[in-house]
Amino acid sequence: DNCEHLIGGCAKTAETILQRCPKVGVLATSREALGIPGERTYRVPPLSLPSAGESNPAAMASCDAVALLADRAAAHGVNLALDPGTTPVAVSVCRQLDGMPLAIELAAARLRSMSLAELAGRLDQRFRLLTGGSRTALERQQTLAATVGWSYSLLTPGEQLLLGRLSVFSGSFDLAAVEHVCGYGAIDLLDVAGLLGSLVDKNIVVTEPALAGLRYRLLETIRLFAAERLEEAGQDAADAVREGHCAHYFAVAEAAVPHLYGPELGSWLDRLEADHANLQRAAEYAASEPDGIARVLRFGIALRRYWGSRHPSDEIVRLLLPVLRRPEAAADPALYAEALALVAGLNGGTDLPASIQLAQQADDIARGLGDNRVRTWTSMALCGLYSTAGDWDHADPLGHEVVSLARQVGDDLLLAMALRAHGSSILPVKLRRAAYAEAIACAERSGDVGVRMGIFNDVGVLALENGDVAAARAPLEAAIRAAEALGMQHLVAWGNLADVLRIQGDLDGARLAFEDVVRNSRRIGGMWSLAGATLGLALLAADQGDWQRAVMLLGATHALLARLGARLSPFDERRREETLGQAAAVLGDEQVQQDYAHGRALSYDQAIELALRQAAV
Repeated sequence: DNCEHLIGGCAKTAETILQRCPKVGVLATSREALGIPGERTYRVPPLSLPSAGESNPAAMASCDAVALLADRAAAHGVNLALDPGTTPVAVSVCRQLDGMPLAIELAAARLRSMSLAELAGRLDQRFRLLTGGSRTALERQQTLAATVGWSYSLLTPGEQLLLGRLSVFSGSFDLAAVEHVCGYGAIDLLDVAGLLGSLVDKNIVVTEPALAGLRYRLLETIRLFAAERLEEAGQDAADAVREGHCAHYFAVAEAAVPHLYGPELGSWLDRLEADHANLQRAAEYAASEPDGIARVLRFGIALRRYWGSRHPSDEIVRLLLPVLRRPEAAADPALYAEALALVAGLNGGTDLPASIQLAQQADDIARGLGDNRVRTWTSMALCGLYSTAGDWDHADPLGHEVVSLARQVGDDLLLAMALRAHGSSILPVKLRRAAYAEAIACAERSGDVGVRMGIFNDVGVLALENGDVAAARAPLEAAIRAAEALGMQHLVAWGNLADVLRIQGDLDGARLAFEDVVRNSRRIGGMWSLAGATLGLALLAADQGDWQRAVMLLGATHALLARLGARLSPFDERRREETLGQAAAVLGDEQVQQDYAHGRALSYDQAIELALRQAAV
């Protein structure tokens, strides 16, 4: 047992036994393989944890890691009741501890003096916190720090240095990244692969299969320990590694740009998704540096299609908005204008009035630059926001302008985006249909699935508004398929398809789809898709004769749109008015007014609760 600190002697002993006693088998536990003939290696995994999307408390409580935490807590006289409130917290503790049995046992001992929630909130200080091991255990097993420190002490100086540098990575990383970030100074670039392989052999670094080859990661406990060793090397040494990490992933972001506009979009979104945690950490580092303003804005612009496709928009908004407020951010007007337009577009689903102000500022700057490409991006963002707000007087002329600018640029994909924005900014059906038809042709020539996804949704909505429900279904389903091909959920298209199902009489299918949109909108903060699904559920309730629920949901829709700063499209406004009129004929005007006011007064969470509550009939 524990051969790692006497690996050479253990290897010779085992080999001698096996050579002279052919019927004998040897079971050896070690941080690394003995490396002798006939050896078969079994890597002992951490204890099982629930899958990332698991929400069933019983399923979460049955996984090995949580079961061990509860069992060891009971041994210390603590009754860890795993109910729907505590189970997710217990899972969080076990996940933060990477399912490591000793760490979980030490955490259970700490529950004698603090609550489960307090423990979960303090695990960033786990080496000070988890110290309550058995007095009869080996000294290296009495605290988490001693256990990890024991393994660290068995590494060579080169392995220790590389491990400290690896602590700058977040999530998984590839060999090329390690070579670029860590291969300098005392670690020769040509030695990186060998040192990394040695850390894998010693089970300090974990490997994960990936489409492009192996990826690597550190368990969080190991990463925190390694980060402390990096800090001990001095501020200059730590800053050099962080700067190298930022520089590498900035290069990754800019190298991705030409591939994110065209037929390679899906595969490159997947590539960037593998590096998401590192891209985010690198951008945060750039934002924290006094001279990093231009770099973090370029980060955002380079990855605007990635962040806008795969992650909640507030993630990049929280990063870029404080940077844009610094006086130095305007030093490069073109960069500043594009970044303002990017944040405005991403934030449009949360705070529409503020986003319109940002987009207007961006467009004002771009008008003075003489750069049609930048101007197309800024005007397109402003046009889209005005359309969402229902301000057609501003949206329509901007739409014409955007298309004219994009034609001058001569880029099919940009023109497709501009035509789509124009189609959403005008009301005459004939003009909208023509804009979308040309947009689809441009999108087909570009090979870009992402822009086709949006246009297909808009074509479906146009058919729906014209009363051609059968014609609406195919483009909406095409939009959803395109989103799935990109690893996305097009919640607006799902909501529109649910509306088609409702009109075609599939009320159960419509309800399930609307409710799914509500749940996912809450998860990602999608206020526009949430309001659309709430409206759909109101119309569904009216179809079923549940007039009071229908009116309250209409009031809740009003509140959600007011929170966003938007209003219904003319088509949806007509449907709202018709439903309220029908409800008044059944309930009376006074009751409708009361129920509508009740719905408007609901909080965000209460509105979602109402939307997900089953209909009374």
